[in-house]
Amino acid sequence: MPSPIAHLGAGYAIYRYYKHRLPEPQVQVWKLPVQVILIMGLSLLPDLDVIAAILFKDMQKYHNHISHSLLFGIPVALLIAAILRQIYRFKFWMWFLICLISYDLHILMDALTAERGVMMFWPLSQDRFVSPIRIFYGLRWGLGWFSIWHLWTIFTESVFVLVLIAVINYFDRQKNRPNTILSQ
Repeated sequence: MPSPIAHLGAGYAIYRYYKHRLPEPQVQVWKLPVQVILIMGLSLLPDLDVIAAILFKDMQKYHNHISHSLLFGIPVALLIAAILRQIYRFKFWMWFLICLISYDLHILMDALTAERGVMMFWPLSQDRFVSPIRIFYGLRWGLGWFSIWHLWTIFTESVFVLVLIAVINYFDRQKNRPNTILSQ
């Protein structure tokens, strides 16, 4: 599975894409709009099952199961969007879309990493799906918490996030740049 580094980077990208459509942030934490923290948190939500895996010392049994279903993301997004709609008094369907994309992108990223796959369509199927293309090296929990191989994951996912931010910044600059052909 990708580490939180890649998932948080994806959450940040989702925030940057939708931020101009969101209500003005009233609350900031550490000079960050609360929406960026919220959306980045949503991008980690499927991995809450890791808490049970750590408590019961069995990553294989508890992690990457029901919560890693694209379909499971729908009721989660509906619930969170309803709560956010009440808090922000802002478009329910916009929040639903942001929540669903944040949640389901996590699962797709895991499918681009996982050796054992993800139960992408639970409860309709308990089959695990793995992409033939691997983008992320991912964490290898079987190697222990402090494996030297985790450094490779940290490095490659940090590069992924830096490239992602560079691409976002590039498109933001292009969007805000006046069209020189029309201005002549």
